[in-house]
Amino acid sequence: MPKVINKQQQIRGFLLLIASFFIIFSVLGSVIYLSYIRTVFQNSDNAIKQQIKQFDLAGALEHSSATNKNTPLMLQTNTRADVWTYNSQKKLLIDTRLPESMQDMYRRQFKYRKELMSPKIKMILMDGNYYRIVGVKFIDNATNNNGQPVKYGLITVNVSETINNLNHFKRVLLWSIGIFGLLAIMISYWISIMNMKPILKAWQQQQDFVNNAAHELRTPMAVIQGKLENMLMKPDSTVREQSNAIILSLSEIRRLTSLTNNMLTLAKSGSNMTRLEKEGTNISDFLSEIVSPYQEMAEFEAKKVLLSVEVDQQVFIDRKRIHQLMVLLIDNAMKYSDEDAVVAISATIEKKKLVLTVADTGRGISEEAKKHVFDRFYREDKTGNRETGGTGLGLSIAEWVVHAHNGKIIVLDNKPKGTIFKVTLPL
Repeated sequence: MPKVINKQQQIRGFLLLIASFFIIFSVLGSVIYLSYIRTVFQNSDNAIKQQIKQFDLAGALEHSSATNKNTPLMLQTNTRADVWTYNSQKKLLIDTRLPESMQDMYRRQFKYRKELMSPKIKMILMDGNYYRIVGVKFIDNATNNNGQPVKYGLITVNVSETINNLNHFKRVLLWSIGIFGLLAIMISYWISIMNMKPILKAWQQQQDFVNNAAHELRTPMAVIQGKLENMLMKPDSTVREQSNAIILSLSEIRRLTSLTNNMLTLAKSGSNMTRLEKEGTNISDFLSEIVSPYQEMAEFEAKKVLLSVEVDQQVFIDRKRIHQLMVLLIDNAMKYSDEDAVVAISATIEKKKLVLTVADTGRGISEEAKKHVFDRFYREDKTGNRETGGTGLGLSIAEWVVHAHNGKIIVLDNKPKGTIFKVTLPL
């Protein structure tokens, strides 16, 4: 993938993650802050409501539902809320026994203001103090503790300390969001890099696949083209005279067909286009059917193909895909074995798993090749030999078939020489 496109994708992913984290933190912070505000003012608001309820039950309020409104009434207050009363001339009524300075301060702070006489609880700031406050209106014959007639009242609760705590909580919340925001930026950057890795890997695999496929297709097509051009230069030649060129061309065409089919199989393996169709299978009969042609072929090549099955139960597998798997492994074993070699196929049940092995006494696989043997287009034989070189796709397909069955395939050394392919499939 070009570096510019890679960088753009990474930046786009990074910004998307940052935006997501920002929205999450904003919503979370808002919910926490609003919930905290509702909680911290609950006690003070309850005190105000209790005081209003006490006045209402005593019949002191102008719109009270009590029946004793005509009786002279002395107001009673609780210790949590402060009640400031005013006479009909809207003058603040203060206990005259208080020092004159305090009386002046109270008159200045709680001077009658129409906007404060609201039946709804509100927050106000007076002389550096915060109050939760609500206004009420009393009946005509209500009096305060000093026996003075009252008409209006302010029920207040000083919440300055609560506001200080709230401001401290706000600072802590903002600092926390800021710190977590920085962490989110770093995590987003890391995630954007990690998210690009599989994309870059897939891109590189695609590029390698296309390049290798083009290389594999180019050779047989060049051979076919060369032979056809040769035949065109000899228009008077007979089929017998050109038989070698025709046979070689047909061989390359068959190789192209095999290569194309394998490439299509691998292309489908990375998608949901291919689904397994498992069915109950008698492994002994199934493997005997697969191995039989190879046993006949081995006789002509002075080799031996042996089959050993120790499975006495039906196994659910995709017969078509496992058949393809076994053909690939046996064909590989035959191809890379010399005369007098032995290819042994076995099937057993180990720890509730079906174990299939294909072992040969051929030339073996080097340690370096074992690391790449399942890679697409990988061939240990770099000569491109038509008989043994293959296309390098067979074992990739074998690995896909095994993984599709949620199984495992490994390659081992066969002592004293040769190779073992061991396939483990869950039952």
